Amino acid sequence: MKSVFSGILGLVAMVVFCSIFMLIFFNQFIVPVFPVIVAVVVYFLTKTQRILIKKKYIPINQLSEGLVKIEGKINASTTLETPYFKDQCIGYSYEKAEIDYDDETGNEYTKSAVLKNNFQEFYISDATGKIKVNPEGLNLTFLTGKSKVISKTRHTERTLKNDDEITILANAVKNKWNEFELQKSDGNPFTISDKTNISKQEKSFQIIKLLLPYLVLMYVGVNYFLFTPIEIQIEQNEIFPYFAIFGMPILAIILGLIGSRFEGFANLILSNLAGTCFIVALLTIPLLCLFLMIEIEFYRIICIWTTIFVCTTIAFVMNFKRLDGLFEKDEK
Repeated sequence: MKSVFSGILGLVAMVVFCSIFMLIFFNQFIVPVFPVIVAVVVYFLTKTQRILIKKKYIPINQLSEGLVKIEGKINASTTLETPYFKDQCIGYSYEKAEIDYDDETGNEYTKSAVLKNNFQEFYISDATGKIKVNPEGLNLTFLTGKSKVISKTRHTERTLKNDDEITILANAVKNKWNEFELQKSDGNPFTISDKTNISKQEKSFQIIKLLLPYLVLMYVGVNYFLFTPIEIQIEQNEIFPYFAIFGMPILAIILGLIGSRFEGFANLILSNLAGTCFIVALLTIPLLCLFLMIEIEFYRIICIWTTIFVCTTIAFVMNFKRLDGLFEKDEK
């Protein structure tokens, strides 16, 4: 779980966004609505990734018309030169983005961006044959890119080079010579990925699959304690909000730093405890800010926080070996 703190700035930005979102709506009914909105948005935004992972590879000599997924080497007779890094390639996607930094959070954001694509016809081949690709409309988003920032301008290039091993998701059609070609079609993805990105996407979906039952349980528990007409005698505690908002992230950092000094079982336990504290803080800080502002009963706040803590802890305990294995593979 060494990489549990990677991307910490992005997660903090997410907390800030959630807090602002809840401030706008300023009532407890956003609690059941917001996760559903997020789930729907994620479902539609990851459509191409899900197809790319689930679709089975097919040898070129067994192609039929329609959407296909092929893995092989690419080749073209001539080369192009990329605009910024001056790499020799057979196709590229170049983005020049003007960036700035938020004064409060320090997070980077894009002010404006210009995208330029340049492709030529190329071939992809596997052990069974070779097929031409008509690259108009080809998406290189899932390729590993090369990037450099100079004077608040970020230059990013993704390239296709001769003999690259790639996976392509495209529509197979027959041309006038009754030969198959790959091209874009309406309603279907037309994209290329490499093994690194496909592996990362598979890990992401595996993590979601492992944690989804606990997220659903958490969602039900939080809404139960938020809306059910119950009353529990819990004495008001002014220290708890400070601990939940500030203490949990600090505790996560301390446990993570201590865990990094150990190896084996001790590292595993401390890293998972750090991850639990950090995720609990990430999930509860926006809720606590909302609840304190709209003055929800203190016993409901305690019950909801405890529900999130328990569900997160159970999720880590039940899946820590599999999660740790996924993170270790990612680091390698």
